[in-house]
Amino acid sequence: MADIMTHYVLFSGHMIDKPGRAQPRFPASKAPAAARAIRHRLQKLKDIVASAPIQDIADAASIQGIAAAACGGDILFHEACQHLNIRSEIYLGLPVEEFNKTSVAAAGEDWEIRYRRLIKTLPVHILHPDYTADAPNTIWEEANQWMLDISLSAGSENLTMIVLWDGDQGETGGAWQMMKVAGAHHATIEHIDPSRL
Repeated sequence: MADIMTHYVLFSGHMIDKPGRAQPRFPASKAPAAARAIRHRLQKLKDIVASAPIQDIADAASIQGIAAAACGGDILFHEACQHLNIRSEIYLGLPVEEFNKTSVAAAGEDWEIRYRRLIKTLPVHILHPDYTADAPNTIWEEANQWMLDISLSAGSENLTMIVLWDGDQGETGGAWQMMKVAGAHHATIEHIDPSRL
């Protein structure tokens, strides 16, 4: 009998725009459309994996979602996984409360509530348990590489990356960096452009 491999689904995407952002990238008004788009990509992948020969790809029960938990795309991804009964786990560069300060709280109480609900219900992994919100910016690149390494552990043929990204390549430690690395490993990339939602 062939070994069953985990098919990883790695997500990276924009946070909800902070109030007063000069150039809109992912305004809160687009969150419902983004949630639908993410669910659609996940359902499509689940159907493909479920119908593939077992020697080629893992079965549906072995799909594993990986993402951080920032307001916006990350939270929408984990919620979509829960809706579709896909296992997912949270990977944070900082401790839970410090991550909330840097990557959730600015979007408002609703996103904080959703964040805390996910933290309570999903496995949480923390890269630097002793870091604070004042950690150097390199923490985001480190966390991205950490998630990529885990996602590639079953081979690039068993990795699909879903990216909620507006096409701006200037971001350090963001979706563009992760997509570039995953693409170099020949992983499947599913791109969702928030400007088209």
